[in-house]
Amino acid sequence: MSEGNGGIIGPDNDPTTSTQSAVTTTFNSSGTLTTATHTTSLQYLIIAGGGGGGGHPVSGTFTVGSRGGTSSIAGTPITTVDTVGGGGGDTGYALPNPGTQPGGSGGGGGRLATGTGTANQGFDGGDGRRAAHGGTDLSGGGGGASAEGQDNVPHHGQPGGAKSGDGGAGVASSITGSPVTRAGGGGGGQYYFGAGNVGAGGAGGGGNGGNPANTVSAGSANTGGGGGGWASNITAFQDFGGGGGAGGYRSSVPGEASGGGASAESTLTVVGATNYTITVGAGGAGAAAPASTNGGSGVVITKEPEVSFVSGASGMWSLNEVYDFVKAGTWTN
Repeated sequence: MSEGNGGIIGPDNDPTTSTQSAVTTTFNSSGTLTTATHTTSLQYLIIAGGGGGGGHPVSGTFTVGSRGGTSSIAGTPITTVDTVGGGGGDTGYALPNPGTQPGGSGGGGGRLATGTGTANQGFDGGDGRRAAHGGTDLSGGGGGASAEGQDNVPHHGQPGGAKSGDGGAGVASSITGSPVTRAGGGGGGQYYFGAGNVGAGGAGGGGNGGNPANTVSAGSANTGGGGGGWASNITAFQDFGGGGGAGGYRSSVPGEASGGGASAESTLTVVGATNYTITVGAGGAGAAAPASTNGGSGVVITKEPEVSFVSGASGMWSLNEVYDFVKAGTWTN
């Protein structure tokens, strides 16, 4: 009989220590996370969709890339953690042109201003340049989670020296066990009386800039990479499109970085055996081109750390068990 449970008479059960293993879950699309029974804290990596690459117009289509979709984690008792979609790449075309393309990381510049990044999520895009304003038609690279998009590189009299900017690099995370880099910006595209030099996508899923002589590429799926910029070689002095910015990047993995040069955020306090809503943002639409200039979709990865817990403490006899013991004459006061 137990005497160590506040005077309640019951069976002696020796306490045992058990372990709930760490659980890592990757969401490549929106869904529901159900925490394990003994989970009390949650690490996360949340990346929004990358911005679409900008480009020179093709009749009947837009020319500025769209912002990527938001990714998030929501549920009781946490405050929703979300990220901003990557900014779309700008265009060299006069109209229509909404101008700056802010986002988690900013879109690369074209005719107008460069897109700005969001604090603690990503960096600004690179600057573009119009030929009529002192140089060759050149665009900027989209911003990445760990670096700004590269500004255009002007000619400066060096053959082959002019080029559009490369996309900014992303951030590496080992939340799944081995380091993977995500959230790179898209490279800028351009075509100024010839193929020229286009920008390369940033490390972490950024798409390459392109034109009729160089294949453009979309941001990689589930990295939040920005789409490459495109130039169609239709109209001189407007043949360029900035790279899309990477999706906003937030991490609470100890010892790792968030986007925009920030440190890891605090882990979330959660409740075991509880549902949490996961939203994964889509990549933004890019300018029309022979190949996709869309931004890459985002991703949400969670990690429930290993937990030790005690079970098997002293119990209590039920009334039916007490009755049976008394009836059988085996109950001891």
